[in-house]
Formats: sequence, structure tokens, C-alpha cells
Amino acid sequence: MGWLEELRDRIEITRRKTYLDNAGAGPLTKDAAEAITNFINLWQEEGEPWELALDHIVEAKRVFAQLINAPSWRNIAAVPSATYGLNALLSAMEFKAGSNVVVSPLNFPTGIFSFHALKSRGLIREVRVARSINGYVPLEEYERLIDDNTAVVFVDYVSWITGYRERIREIAEIAHARGAVLISDAFHAVGVLPIDVVKDGIDALITGSYKWLLGPHGAGFVYVNDELMDKLKPSLLGWMGIDDNQVSRRLRNEKLFERPIDIGTYVPAKDAARLEWGTWPIIAFEGTLASMKLLLRYEVPHRFEEHTKRLVERLANSLGDLGLRITTPLDSHAAILTFEYSEPYDLAEFLSRNGIVVSPRPGIIRVSPHGYNTIEDIEKLIDALRIYIKSRT
Repeated sequence: MGWLEELRDRIEITRRKTYLDNAGAGPLTKDAAEAITNFINLWQEEGEPWELALDHIVEAKRVFAQLINAPSWRNIAAVPSATYGLNALLSAMEFKAGSNVVVSPLNFPTGIFSFHALKSRGLIREVRVARSINGYVPLEEYERLIDDNTAVVFVDYVSWITGYRERIREIAEIAHARGAVLISDAFHAVGVLPIDVVKDGIDALITGSYKWLLGPHGAGFVYVNDELMDKLKPSLLGWMGIDDNQVSRRLRNEKLFERPIDIGTYVPAKDAARLEWGTWPIIAFEGTLASMKLLLRYEVPHRFEEHTKRLVERLANSLGDLGLRITTPLDSHAAILTFEYSEPYDLAEFLSRNGIVVSPRPGIIRVSPHGYNTIEDIEKLIDALRIYIKSRT
């Protein structure tokens, strides 16, 4: 059995459907389901396995650090979601008076709302939204908008709505030349693309668990480089964000509650744990850790990048013949392909009735294969599109 067959055997939905909506939510792996079940059974039979949970939080940080080539797991915070992680990070940053923030209109909206909220409180002066052209933002647009008052440039690693793979390294260089920080939401990249946060010049990266990482909802990660970490001053904190937290005690082989927690001091954790305010959703991290380990077992993401590229190119080569206009910039894309359709929900429902899952969005259909998908999955989609279009003419 080859690697692809082995991987598909661990993803139950492949036996029932042609699942091509990983940008919406990836399927839950058997590994994640088994890890969650085993943890819950242990909890039910023996009581809360708290020390095991602490060990697995650290292990999840280590594995995630591998996926993005971070220098250390201590640069990683474990959080309940990408939005939570971003807001924890922003609440710990200091902004000079008159600061602006530059964002891409191709970003998922959640992070942009955070910057609007900062503006509404007077913490930043302006949110500058770049202009996109044909599904991407030219580098010249970032050069135009980023100036000496820019505090943050916030750009998704891959656009959720066009599949465009941003030129993160070049954007980071532009930002750093003007003294700005580059933060990237990599929810549509981690797990399917090779990422090197150091080479890319990324100051901070956020992501969640339930898309390309094939985990459950409720887990996420924040990477922060050392330079930015030293500048973070949390305005909010909890018992997991202090220096003497549960993980620190566990790593020192201390009895976790032998000493009282000192409430007379305020010493944030020296590492990215300062962004971890409270107790983690540990069941979600059990499942996410298991799925991340499964992905690494099959040499993700380097193998997956080439594999999904072939799948996207096969689909792209057929859409023109069907009279469908591609809206993804094909000169720089990831594992997402979008095309125009006037009634996307009708088309998506037809495909669903035929066992094919894609994502309808305003005026487009989004197709997002993962490393477990096959060329046969793409052929099924193409055949179904041909039948549907023929029935409408």
C-alpha cells in the first residue's frame, strides 16, 4: 500500500464522499477521533488526566513548531482559535500614537475586525485596506500604503477567497524596512504548504486546527519570534500566562499544587505562553496533536504541496473547456481553486447530491483539495460539472 492509500485509510470520509472543501473544514481523521475517545475514556474511568494533558500541550507545540520550522516550541502559544490568538497577541502589543495598520482585502475578515476595534478605542489611527487586482494585491500596493507610521502589516499566507499565495517574504521585507511588524494568518496554508517562518521573515503567525491540520474545532496556535516576544506586555493575563504556570512546574518535575500560586506578583511567562490566558480546551488539542502527527508521518507539507498542485492544475485545465472562468491567480496559488458561477449554491447542492463536497461563496465555487485527495476525485468533479452544465443549456 502506497502513502496515499495509507493516508486515505485514516480518513473515513474518503470511503463515502469526494471531499474537496478542506478550506472550509477538513475531515476528522481516525487518529484524532481515537485520541479524543481514549482521552475521554481515561477521564471517565480514572478522573481528569491533567498531567498527561500538560505533556500533550507541550508536545503539540513541538509538533506545530516542526510544521512551520520555528526555532523552538517556546515560540508557540496554544490557544482555542486563530481569532483568540490574534487578539491575545494584539492586546499585548504597544502602539505608538498615530499608528496605522495595513491589511489585505483578501484576508479572512475576522482579523480585520480586530484592527477596526483597536481604531474605535483610539489605539491606532487608521486601518488601511489594500486594493486587489484580479484576485491578488500587487507588491506596489503594499509599498504605497506602508510608511513610517505603520505598526502592523496583516496578510493571510493564502487567501481564503481566491486561493492566492501571498509573496510573504517580499511583503515582510517592505514592512520591516519601515519598522512595521508582519503578522500572517496561515489557516489556509499550515498542513498543506511548506512554511519557514524564519526565512519568510514572519514576526507572528496564527492558525487554527480544523482545516488543513485535520483536527477538531477548538485548538489553535500562535508563533511569535524572539524580537517581538521581548516587546509584548500583556494587558490581560491568566494563570497559564504567568511565568510560574502549570507547564513550567511540570517541566521542573514539581508537584503541581504543592506551592500556592503567588497572586501578589505579576510576572508574565518568558515564552509565548504569555498569550495563553486560561485553561486550554484540552480535548481539542488531543485530537489536533494526533492529526498533526499523522500529517508529519507522510512528510507533509513538502509532499502535499506538489501533490495538490497537480490536482489544482488538472482541474484548472478542464474548467476553461467547460466555459467556467477561473478567479484564482494561477501564477501563485496554493491548494485552493475558485471559479465564477452565477448560482453557486445551486451548483454546490447538485454536486453534494452526487457525493462531491465543495464550497459555494458569493458568485464563485471554491474547490480545495488536500494531500489525501486523488486525481480520481478531481475527475469525478469534472465529470459532474460537465453533466450539470450540459443540463442547464
